[in-house]
Amino acid sequence: MQVSEFMTTGVVSCSEDCTVEEVAKLMCERGFSVMPVVNSEKEIVGILTESDFVGRDADIPHALASIKMLFGQNFYFSDIENIYKESKTKKISEVMSNNVKTVTADQSLSDVVSLMSHSGLKRIPVVEGQKLVGMVTRKDLLRAYSNLK
Repeated sequence: MQVSEFMTTGVVSCSEDCTVEEVAKLMCERGFSVMPVVNSEKEIVGILTESDFVGRDADIPHALASIKMLFGQNFYFSDIENIYKESKTKKISEVMSNNVKTVTADQSLSDVVSLMSHSGLKRIPVVEGQKLVGMVTRKDLLRAYSNLK
């Protein structure tokens, strides 16, 4: 089964110039857990997910302690409200994840499940070249499962 048979099309995306506040509002209004970020040619350049609002461990080689990053800055949990307030006017391009793993519409169901399971992803953009053409989520995998005979 190919990705094109179960992916979601008509994906809503945002531009690099949108603010974090604009994107967060759109995600809330639409019930999205992810927002692909595209450039003027509709090529995927980044992604923002609900996880970005929780923070991540900073990837610092040979660090003895884990450092947390939220919207591009180190933080302590007592700083979260201030960081949230400060991030509202930041451009998405400043805070998005820009190492986006993608699949193509002609890849297999096995390719998607393998990528999701090995990288811990819950959703993967589908591209043609670099242009965003769809999204595969865990719900899409349920649909693929249901459609198999």
